[in-house]
Amino acid sequence: MSQSIHHLDRTAMQSDPAADSVIDKVKCLVETLGAQGPLGLTALARESGISKTTVYRLCTELVEWGVVNRVDGLYQLGSRLAELGDMAPTSATLAEVGHPYIAELFAMFRTTMNLSVPHGRQSVRCVDKIWAPGQDHSSYWMGVGTRAPLHCTASGKAILAFSPPEVFEEVVAQPLVAMTPFTIGGPEKLAREMEEIRRTGVSWVRNEIRMDSAAMGVPILTEDGRVVGAITAGLSNQATRIPQELKTAMTTQARRIARAMSMT
Repeated sequence: MSQSIHHLDRTAMQSDPAADSVIDKVKCLVETLGAQGPLGLTALARESGISKTTVYRLCTELVEWGVVNRVDGLYQLGSRLAELGDMAPTSATLAEVGHPYIAELFAMFRTTMNLSVPHGRQSVRCVDKIWAPGQDHSSYWMGVGTRAPLHCTASGKAILAFSPPEVFEEVVAQPLVAMTPFTIGGPEKLAREMEEIRRTGVSWVRNEIRMDSAAMGVPILTEDGRVVGAITAGLSNQATRIPQELKTAMTTQARRIARAMSMT
């Protein structure tokens, strides 16, 4: 699945004329290693879509900088990235603000809870999750840092439904990659589902991103209606309807998170 998701990012980059710049190539290499590393030279060139000669030249400089390490012939992210991150000015993130609220949801319903944010215009990224040991793995497959397409995940659909119209147009301008035989297909069908999510305030997926998994999501909206993320709950794959008590609680917590974010 990670290869299909990364393919979305790579396709978007290669269709952008600005992707010829050195900075774009470095960004692509770093994100490829973050998603799929460690990788050898040939694999990194293949997955990033950048020539092997260029990959070797750029990675040599990145290794000298410490942003990338080379161990036993394989490239991986280096500790210098973490050091630079620690130097950046900090502000409250959705994960920091939202964690206590999804913890309350987990305590009430004992089902896996995730917080996710938009990642570019094609995918969503998980920034926090709470689950219990022994729970069905399918209900919490999306770990912190994992990215997935907007069009076939509960968090992605919740975010996409409340995003500006141009985001939807960009999503459907690319093929809707089928992650399973049940992944939604076609702009018209996706548009109808977006209307239903805006009407009900909740998204629902079953077997769309991977088999034997189901989830529901609610958007986190600012006072002016801007979507900043989503809360997702893992459900039993046998579920045939949205649990109303869980939906109500998730919607309440999403509002509380939005208010807390506005005060940071």
